[in-house]
Amino acid sequence: MVAGTLYTYPGFYRGFKAQVSAAVSGFSLKTVEVDQHEKRAAVPAFESEKFQLTDANAIAYYVANDQFRGTTNEQRAEVLQWLSYGTEHVVPAVAGWVYPCLSLVESCPAGLKKAESMMREVFGNVNNYLKTRTFLVGERMTLADVSLAADLLLAFRHVADEKFRKPYANLNRWFMTVVNQTAVKKVFGEVTLCVTRQEFCANKFAKREAEAKAAVPKKEKAAPKPKEEKKPKAPEPSDEPEDDVPREDSKDPFAGMPKGTFNLDEFKRTYSNEDTVKVALPYFWKHFEENKDTWSIWYCEYKYPEDLSQIFMTNNLIGGMFQRLEKLRKNAFANMGVYGTAGAGNNTIAGVWLWKGQELAFPLDTNWTIDYESYNWRKLDCGNADDRKLLEESWNWEGSVANGKKFNCGKTYK
Repeated sequence: MVAGTLYTYPGFYRGFKAQVSAAVSGFSLKTVEVDQHEKRAAVPAFESEKFQLTDANAIAYYVANDQFRGTTNEQRAEVLQWLSYGTEHVVPAVAGWVYPCLSLVESCPAGLKKAESMMREVFGNVNNYLKTRTFLVGERMTLADVSLAADLLLAFRHVADEKFRKPYANLNRWFMTVVNQTAVKKVFGEVTLCVTRQEFCANKFAKREAEAKAAVPKKEKAAPKPKEEKKPKAPEPSDEPEDDVPREDSKDPFAGMPKGTFNLDEFKRTYSNEDTVKVALPYFWKHFEENKDTWSIWYCEYKYPEDLSQIFMTNNLIGGMFQRLEKLRKNAFANMGVYGTAGAGNNTIAGVWLWKGQELAFPLDTNWTIDYESYNWRKLDCGNADDRKLLEESWNWEGSVANGKKFNCGKTYK
């Protein structure tokens, strides 16, 4: 008799945790693989006759047995501590480094550098902890080991090449021990360590974006009703232009604004090609402060984080917004980031924008108003230290927002 059902994506590391935990404990778990574009509140998700769960760690803990959870109160507390460590520290580092390298999200040199640094910190911390230990908790494998190995799986497979792994012998030994345990290997499959780290490919990214967009079902339009034939009627003179007469495109809404001396294209080149902290940000502040009457900076944060779940889906929302604002590019720049981790309500979107003028730019063109009302907007003051820090962290792809949610990944609008 099935005791519960797990809904997860094919090959999803977060679903692996519950699958291994159930296999070790003997819990009768049915796994249902769902399409990545299927709209669900959260994935993985667990359902039974008793109740539902929507957190990967909670599901794995529930289907585990006492040995896998820890045999003493102290061990159970340690297991929970490692589950939290994986969610709060490991997953953001892995996602920030692996997702761009797999061309799942847009790549940014500053973001990759930050994520690799975070990954080295994680590897170092765990490596030092394992100097005198075979497993994370006690003398046998527990959920702590399986969960952390799952969180690290994408890094070991795709970006942590031999050169990167070399200083972390204890971690490497532990990881290979865990993934080669019978119950783990059946779920994870054969784990091949990274030989050459993958690199961001713009063509692959563009293809994925197009496929994701095409996968969204379109509403069918109702068939038009047949028109009744009418006898031609002589046109009446009118001062109004006829509907079928081609009209000129609306003028540039920024055309009448003072130009100032801020060279946006030059700043974008500086940001793309130079060190963000040492060169790009000093360049920006110098030229912005000379033009703060003609340009403005704004912070935004998504209003409905409870509707967000998977990181790549949240990141796709940013991409869709950028596509719809294509004609704004010559007068604006921004960094929009996903903050937090996967799971219903665990992540949100925030960012800092620069554009010409002193008011919100989006109402200037009806084509730009589709997304902006889903965000709360606040104008930043370059003379305020906290506002300056907010911009610098956003544009350097770091920091935290909304109850301490840390930067995960993002996109640059330039």
